[in-house]
Amino acid sequence: MAHEPYIREIAGSDTVILFVHGIMGTPRHFCDFLPLVPASWSVYNILLDGHGKTVQDFSHTSMEKWKTQVSGLMDHLAQRYDRILIAAHSMGTLFAISEAIEHGGKVRGLFLLAVPLKVAVKPSAVINSMKAAFDCVPEDDAVAVAARDAYSIAPSRKAWSYVRWIPHYLELLQEIKKTRERISLASVPCCAFQSEKDELVSKGSIKYLRRNERIEISALRKSGHFYYDPEDYAYLLECFQLFVGQYMV
Repeated sequence: MAHEPYIREIAGSDTVILFVHGIMGTPRHFCDFLPLVPASWSVYNILLDGHGKTVQDFSHTSMEKWKTQVSGLMDHLAQRYDRILIAAHSMGTLFAISEAIEHGGKVRGLFLLAVPLKVAVKPSAVINSMKAAFDCVPEDDAVAVAARDAYSIAPSRKAWSYVRWIPHYLELLQEIKKTRERISLASVPCCAFQSEKDELVSKGSIKYLRRNERIEISALRKSGHFYYDPEDYAYLLECFQLFVGQYMV
C-alpha cells in the first residue's frame, strides 16, 4: 500500500482535523481513525517531506522542512476553518503541541499518541528498525511487522546510506527538549496515550505531560510504539470517537 496523504475538503465546513505522523512514519498510521471523523468535517492526513520515498530522499529532508510544512499548512487551515483539531503520533505530537501554542484561538483539541518528551531506546527497537530497513521482517513477529508497516521509507541494502540520517535524530532530540520547555504553554484540551511497552518513548515523558493540567493521560498497557494490542486499540479508537464527539455539538 502506498504511503499517500489523504485530503478531504468539505465545502462550508467549520471544522478540520489534521493528522501528523512521526519520523519515518506514514499517514497509514491513522487509517482506522479516518472513518470515525464526522462526514461534515474536512480532513488533512499529511505526508511529511522526504517520507514515503527512498533512503536518499529521507536523507535530504530536515526537521526544519517538517516544521515549516506543518506550520504553513496550519496557517492555511486557520484562515479557512473556525475549529482545528490535531491527532498525531510520536514526533508529530511535538508539532501538534507547538501549533496548539501558536494557534491557540483556532486549535480546539489534541489527540496525541506516544508523546516523546523523554527517549529511552530499547534493544528491541533497534533490532526491529534494522529488520524493517533491510526488509527482513518475519511475518509471525507482530511487533516487528507493526514497525515495518509504520516505516514509510523504501528499504535499502546499502547500510552506509543510513548514516546520513543521524542529523535528523539529533534534530529530533533538540525538538524534544524545546517541547519539554514549552509544554505548559499549551492551553487547549488534550488527550495523551502513552504505551507502557513503548520501545522508544520513556515512561519519564509522563512527568513532563503532567506539567500541563489540560492534558489527560491514559495508558495503553499492552502496546508498544507501533504495535497496538487489540484490546488497547479498541479502547484507543473508542476514545477517539469520544474525542471528536465533543466537537459535534
